[in-house]
Amino acid sequence: MMSHFRCLLFFVLCVFLTAPLPALARIDTAVLTPARQIQAWIYNSADLTLIKDTRVLHFAKGANPVRFSWAGTLIDPTSLSLEIADPALPLKITQVQFPAEGTNQTVWHVTAETPCRAEVVIRYFTSGISWQPHYTAILSPDQTRMQWTGQVWIQNRSGMDYPDVRVALVTGTIHLLDRIADLAGRTFPHGRPDTPADDPGSRDMMARGKALMESAPAMALQSMAPSPSPEPMEMTRAADYVVYTLDREKTLTHGWSGQVSFVQAGAVPVETRYVYDTERFGHAVIRMVTFTNDTDSGLGPLPLPGGPVRVFQAVDTRGDMIFAGTDTMDYIPAGNRHSLRLGPAPRITVTPRIMAYAKSNLNFDKQNNLSGFDEIRTMAIHAANFSSHPAQIDIVRTMADPHFTLSDLSGHDAFEKIDQHRFKFTVTVPAGTGKTIEHTLSTHQGDRQ
Repeated sequence: MMSHFRCLLFFVLCVFLTAPLPALARIDTAVLTPARQIQAWIYNSADLTLIKDTRVLHFAKGANPVRFSWAGTLIDPTSLSLEIADPALPLKITQVQFPAEGTNQTVWHVTAETPCRAEVVIRYFTSGISWQPHYTAILSPDQTRMQWTGQVWIQNRSGMDYPDVRVALVTGTIHLLDRIADLAGRTFPHGRPDTPADDPGSRDMMARGKALMESAPAMALQSMAPSPSPEPMEMTRAADYVVYTLDREKTLTHGWSGQVSFVQAGAVPVETRYVYDTERFGHAVIRMVTFTNDTDSGLGPLPLPGGPVRVFQAVDTRGDMIFAGTDTMDYIPAGNRHSLRLGPAPRITVTPRIMAYAKSNLNFDKQNNLSGFDEIRTMAIHAANFSSHPAQIDIVRTMADPHFTLSDLSGHDAFEKIDQHRFKFTVTVPAGTGKTIEHTLSTHQGDRQ
């Protein structure tokens, strides 16, 4: 394991003899300077981090070897690349070697026409660095608003220390031909020593990462709450990815883990509804909390990456709370609405009953056999609210076939035909009371369809 970054090792190779003075002289062919910048793009859909390490080097005239080693780390050697930042400089990478006598290392041979100082960029993929967003929501006692806090948990288990890193968090699905951890474990990354990579999949993945780094300028985001202040971020879009860049540098030491607060809002408007849908939830009534991810709600223009959400219910103005439930939300674009499913609400009940049953409109064929009829059911759906606040209840009914009609509807606030098999009643029930929805359901059988 590397306790500090030992990846660049530079050697004195040039030795010359002069006839008049037979003295041996050594010349440094590459000198490392303290100037350094590290950027890390950490994906959360795969065990993948793209590292860009920028260094300033002094090159002597002639051949300059630059050696990179990765023993004890989870770096993918097939993704390694070195570039000269300024192509106008008199420098050229003439050869890349993977020495047979030393595994886990690469040597780039850089030829300089004249001595010069140059910025070089080393890029590679590593596994072992991860980030995971998680959220906490606190509902107000009347369930009309919520406090919302979003944090990101970052871990480094890569075997490498990264000081003062500009961190970018990438969300989006990426296609990997190989697991980076598997590539990092190869003795010889390209099958045998002294053979550079020529894998189209690796080249394609590297090109996608490079395109991500060179994406459009970021849109500045504002802090979501005055206290505690979330971490300032910038957001960019690159193809199918959304990138959140932390405004402050972080030191990612191997074994380190920590969290960063990135969004907080104190009074997000929410709509609390109760859903009774036996097709989806059985006979339980499920509490759903819906909000909009936009500036008007206090969340700002930031898309929210997917992650687990813990929801608490405030029970009084003193700050006492009870645990309301958990859910895992998907990525929510700015401006979109999302519903958190918090599980059964035992104080809300829905009981459907058949009050009467009959058959009518009997049809017979030429052989006097019954060929069709209507089943008539008089239905009563009783919704009871034993909680201390009004409850808006959606009652969804699913029919086995689409050949039915409804009539004599009463007791509901709204009715909606969802599709050919489903319909929905909506009713608001005051605290401590109940309401009954009545309707007649006619199911058409046989040639009555």
